[in-house]
Amino acid sequence: MKFNEFLKECREKDIFKNLSIYLVSSWLLLQVISVTWEPMGLPKSTLTYLLLFLLLGFPLYLYLLWRLRIKKLRITPGEDPRTPVKGKRAFSKSGVEISSEGAVDVEETKYRRAFRQTYFSLLLAIGAIVIFAATLIVKANFFNQQQPAVSELLPTANADKLAVLPFENNTSDPELDVVGKMAVDWIMHGITQHKMGQVISPKIIEDYSNVIQASVLSTEDNIVLKEYLKPSRVIVGTYYLQDGQMLINCSLMDSNLDKTLISFEVASCDPESPLVCIEALKQRILGYLATQEDDIADFEETPPSYEAYQYYLEAQSQDDNTDTRYLDLLNMAIAKDPSFFKPKAERLIYYYNIDDFKAVDSLYRQMSEQTNLNKRQNNLLDLYDALLKGDNRLAYKYFLEEYSAEPFDLANNSTAMVLALQYVNRPEDLESIYKEISMEEMDLDRCLYCSFRNYTMALALMDLGRIQETEALLAPYKGLSGHALVKEAIIRAAAIAGNTTEVDQLLNEFKLSDDLTNWSKLTLWAAKEFLRSQKSRIAQKYFDLLTSELEPQYTSLSKANKAYLREAYYYQGKFDQAQKYFDRLDLKDLNPEELAYYAVCLHKNGAENKAKNVIATLEMRKGAYQYGQIDYHLAQFRSAIGDRDAALSLLLKAVAAGNRYTPDTYVHDLHFMTYVGQPDFEAIMSYWH
Repeated sequence: MKFNEFLKECREKDIFKNLSIYLVSSWLLLQVISVTWEPMGLPKSTLTYLLLFLLLGFPLYLYLLWRLRIKKLRITPGEDPRTPVKGKRAFSKSGVEISSEGAVDVEETKYRRAFRQTYFSLLLAIGAIVIFAATLIVKANFFNQQQPAVSELLPTANADKLAVLPFENNTSDPELDVVGKMAVDWIMHGITQHKMGQVISPKIIEDYSNVIQASVLSTEDNIVLKEYLKPSRVIVGTYYLQDGQMLINCSLMDSNLDKTLISFEVASCDPESPLVCIEALKQRILGYLATQEDDIADFEETPPSYEAYQYYLEAQSQDDNTDTRYLDLLNMAIAKDPSFFKPKAERLIYYYNIDDFKAVDSLYRQMSEQTNLNKRQNNLLDLYDALLKGDNRLAYKYFLEEYSAEPFDLANNSTAMVLALQYVNRPEDLESIYKEISMEEMDLDRCLYCSFRNYTMALALMDLGRIQETEALLAPYKGLSGHALVKEAIIRAAAIAGNTTEVDQLLNEFKLSDDLTNWSKLTLWAAKEFLRSQKSRIAQKYFDLLTSELEPQYTSLSKANKAYLREAYYYQGKFDQAQKYFDRLDLKDLNPEELAYYAVCLHKNGAENKAKNVIATLEMRKGAYQYGQIDYHLAQFRSAIGDRDAALSLLLKAVAAGNRYTPDTYVHDLHFMTYVGQPDFEAIMSYWH
């Protein structure tokens, strides 16, 4: 039967009319349920079940339509099947005679069989499509299990997520906005104090709102909170002035912010001492949330002074936490309230981040003398004590205890990944930490922590030999400009795969942007990575590219680019060329790594006594807070001159002192390529396990 004849028969038999009744009725039913399921108290899955029922019912409806209606109609070519048979005999419009006893013409039988065959063929096709669609729906809604939310390394007492929204200032006094910030901070601290859940702060909500692409956000209030972060409960509050007193209201709401679970008793206090009401309110909230007491306390045992807290909040509002203004504000907060622990802890972090370990040690000793420290305060001090001592295993352990309270905080999560990879060399730990925060829908161009997390995860995947996963992870960055750090990981993956085309495209991107320093750095990185991947001919291409670009303009080069040129000649084995440029410098102007390279050049060029003098200068650089740096560079020298045993002994000393496993040291250092896989070298790599 021709398809147009089939469609004509369907139209004459009212099949389309009956199908439209089913489809329109189904659509209307879905619309009604989508609006009324929540007021009727039905579960969220109601709409999914209804859709499945209507979808699977469609082929059944087509079959019943045939069996109960179409089959009973007489089907003849060209005749309206709804025409009743009158008398003992009837004739179709085509003249085919129909017997009153039910006998049919051969032509009519063939026509009926062809129609039935076409109808059931389409029914089978529709059934297959329906089953496929239903399978996708079931898989997406019932069998798409998530990965475990927290690594086994990160124990938590409660997987509950609690969001704390900004408290609304109804005092008509903008200067009292700080009270709302204080209330939010104090309540969050209280929740983590007793491990009552993981806290989603207003800052986290703001950060996610800023980095999630605008195209996926609707205009609905708190859509990031409801649809992306998905807390189980939300704390909201307002405060106002009445009869000379400050009153703070607070409620606990469900995740959709449409049902109040409990309204706490109003807290009242003097407007000059708002932390009195905030502390009282915190205790009321904790009393409701707690199922049992825990001895893990928050940072602060007692509320800080109002003025000190203002200085602290101003410090937190600074964009750059390595700026001196940030440090000044922390110092002012401490001066106003010497018992205020939080700014003292952040001042410690400030000095650690700028590598002023002497200042960190001094401040740590002052803070550790304080009595009556609570458990969380002691844990933070233990963390920095371990870092100062170079005990990376303990540092990792203590940080995970602190981190477990907020694993979805981008800064904390990123730090945990770095500690796992670079401090204890456990790349296998990173995946569970990384997956705590979904990277889907993140705007990579606006999210610095996202780039750093992806870079660190990519390094770990390559260490584990998972190159295809690395390439998939980094693929979104290939169309973005900048991101030099991530591009290093892309180059490493490309070098392992032998993909020079991709490397050339990346280098050309930086060359066209007139960023000579980053271009030089990445070109040298590419050459070393191809050399490390035992592709020496390709590596030479990039060494030549770098030296031919930099050497003609040496006198006008920046200090960094001159160092890249020396290093390029060094790793090519052109020690005479490298020494020529080293000879122009005073030893005091060379860093420890450059001293080691210079000594190697001298030794290779036959100036062994001069090489010994350079090594003596390097050894004299030893001092406190270096964490094995000098021993590591001495190991590079010993390895380069063929003294394997001395090199491995120095490497062991370096790692034991806290030397980190960075992206270009140990297994990634060309000096030690021949040691990789050997038991004594692998023992160094697993020293902190």
